Amino acid sequence: MDHESGLIGILGLGFLGKELAGLTAWKEGSWGSWHSSPVMSCSLDQFHFNWQDSSSWSGIPKLPVVMVFTIPTPALELEVIAEQLRLWKEWMQEKRPMLQRLILISTTGVYPKKEGIWSEDSNFEPDSDSGKRRLLVEQELSEGFQLQLIRPGGIYGPGRNLLERLKSGKSIPDTGTPTHRIHVHDLARITEYCILHPQVKLINAVDDEPCPSWDVVQWLLEYHPEAKGMHLGLPPQTEKTLLQRRISKRRLEALGISLEYPTFREGML
Repeated sequence: MDHESGLIGILGLGFLGKELAGLTAWKEGSWGSWHSSPVMSCSLDQFHFNWQDSSSWSGIPKLPVVMVFTIPTPALELEVIAEQLRLWKEWMQEKRPMLQRLILISTTGVYPKKEGIWSEDSNFEPDSDSGKRRLLVEQELSEGFQLQLIRPGGIYGPGRNLLERLKSGKSIPDTGTPTHRIHVHDLARITEYCILHPQVKLINAVDDEPCPSWDVVQWLLEYHPEAKGMHLGLPPQTEKTLLQRRISKRRLEALGISLEYPTFREGML
């Protein structure tokens, strides 16, 4: 979109945050936070922020923006995460009461690694430590903010994809299940939709074709011009049946949000 959109505040100008910042002409006064160093070529106002460091919280401007929380959850004990989030929520309620809307970028990793179709309405318990941490963040931030949740699959895009792993000689993950993905540009577009439509409270963000990583690699070696000719020891074929775990995207489709990169093929060419 090329029109001027509303005021936003991006907590975390990382891979997704930078894509979202450059997606459209956000209203003057919109901001983004950085963790290690300011982000070059970003038009938003910027400041340092770390939700685990209370000395950085005062940098959050006193403007009624829609906040987008993209910061990954650290690998800490659940009790520590909960306490730190509670302290930040209390500070926000006292010092920044005008900031009430928050869009949290969570993950489909909260759903268990079990066979079935998992939708936004499913009853479930995470079966991984990372999933438990992410679900805790969802639950904590739902108390204290007008929360909207986006659960994306594996986020990929320019500079961060399986082709780059091939070129750099990094190992290829073998999860034993079809991997659900979403291109970073499509995820930014879905996030913008949620900004403009506060009635959307929870949505899965995945593309049309979950696929094991090694299947993607084989496609790259055969069809991608930068991967052709690479010699890679592919894992031996086994008779093991892949776990048929699927993340539903019916709600995404019902909202009429089409993907510019509906499968990894479009996203990696």
